[in-house]
Amino acid sequence: MVARRKLTKKTLKRPDEFITWGSQAMAYVMSHIGYIVLGVVLIAAIIVALFLWRQDQTIREEMAFTLLGRGINLYQQEETRTEALPIFSELVNDYSKTTAGKVALLYRGRSYMLQKDYDNAIMDFDLFLKRSLRSSLLGFLLKKSSQPTLKVIALNALAHAYWAKEEYQQSINYFQQLLDSQDEWLKPYALFNMGMCWEKLGEKNKAIEAYQESLKEEIPPPWGTAAKTRLKELGGKEE
Repeated sequence: MVARRKLTKKTLKRPDEFITWGSQAMAYVMSHIGYIVLGVVLIAAIIVALFLWRQDQTIREEMAFTLLGRGINLYQQEETRTEALPIFSELVNDYSKTTAGKVALLYRGRSYMLQKDYDNAIMDFDLFLKRSLRSSLLGFLLKKSSQPTLKVIALNALAHAYWAKEEYQQSINYFQQLLDSQDEWLKPYALFNMGMCWEKLGEKNKAIEAYQESLKEEIPPPWGTAAKTRLKELGGKEE
């Protein structure tokens, strides 16, 4: 048999381990209650602020898209096109962080192109690319998808703006970026336009090569017909 252990008066008077720990924890909480309450209040304030910020962003996005729709409707009608420009400018300036504000840059740039204001058009297309880059980096960090189609539209617009300014090497640079983007739908047109740029720069062989490549990509008429005509005039052959 196991001998029973006799509890002495000294043992009975010894403080219970759990009660001692609990008392210490309670004493710590009471002595730091001000900091704990402040921390809880701050966390609650941050949560509320984030919620309100998300609500505000949603409302601003909705307002911006409504404004963009109004601007696009005006832009699509030749007689009211000039009225669309102030709306696009409002979106660019006051709703710059919204998706609609970024898209408005493309429309405002196109409006400037129609007015033959190529410098302002280039500034808008370039600003769109810069803002899209920041959005793409943020989207990557948040594991969200980007919008590559809008990017290639901006690159194509920049290339044509420089073409209109007769800055053909700059135009080629942007058409080359289109090719590097791996967006296949614009590839044959980019090659054809590069051919025209090389012609303007007096680079006959490079122009022939660009036209040949555009035909390999099965560029449709009337561009395909024009590519064949240019090849014939330059003494090149279809491959």
